[in-house]
Amino acid sequence: MRILRSMYPIVILVLAFTMGTMAEAQVEPETPTTPPSFHNDSWHASISPYLWLAGMNGTIAVAGHEASVNQSFADIFSNLKIGVMGLTEVRRGQVGILTDLMYIWLGNEKAIPVEGLPGPLNLNNNLNTLTLTPELAYRLFAGKRGAVDLVVGIRYFHADAKIKATVSQVGQVSYSAADNWVDGIEGARFQVNFSRRVGAFFIGDAGGGGSRLTWQIATGIGYRLNNRWTSQFGYRRLYYQRQSGPNFGLDQTQQGLILGITYRLK
Repeated sequence: MRILRSMYPIVILVLAFTMGTMAEAQVEPETPTTPPSFHNDSWHASISPYLWLAGMNGTIAVAGHEASVNQSFADIFSNLKIGVMGLTEVRRGQVGILTDLMYIWLGNEKAIPVEGLPGPLNLNNNLNTLTLTPELAYRLFAGKRGAVDLVVGIRYFHADAKIKATVSQVGQVSYSAADNWVDGIEGARFQVNFSRRVGAFFIGDAGGGGSRLTWQIATGIGYRLNNRWTSQFGYRRLYYQRQSGPNFGLDQTQQGLILGITYRLK
């Protein structure tokens, strides 16, 4: 079981990143008083690189064995090799198309002394994940003081893990596995404008599919730097319960600060 437990951090660390999305968190302080119709408007596009400084707590079950996991953002960041996070939003009138893409590569190496072996057990863990979240947003209301959108979409998740164990003068063994799932999600986002430059947002959604249950809430503020750039700062909490057959399960809560910036192309 000691070898199995050494795998838990690398599996959990990546999931703390991969379920995030800042698409709902964009703030537009200059919301038009009356939302234009689809036919009377032109296409508008924006891109938003972001970072979710998330920690995680909960349980993980592997091959019938369960362990508690508590990881801070510092623990996660120490295992990061490559991370690419960003989203696009295309909007025309009351209709918006949001696409969030995230790729994470985590890896670490540990040497574990084992009684009876001529040398330590060296474990090399690598985990690659891809998360794709396409969503459709429909604006119910827009005014000088804010806006309300309904959001519906899916969240696709893929992860593949590779673990190699080596003992000097004995040899090595390797293990690899992959998991994929899709959750259907629906919810709403609310935007309040305090001034021409400053606004606040609140998001909530829930759903399931590959997860038995998933839900999230997020809130924060946005500051409009100029006509093209807006910065965002907030807090997000996400819960999901995933069971993939008898050998893998997750019951996790992730929470932490979100930092992002949006550039409007048009």
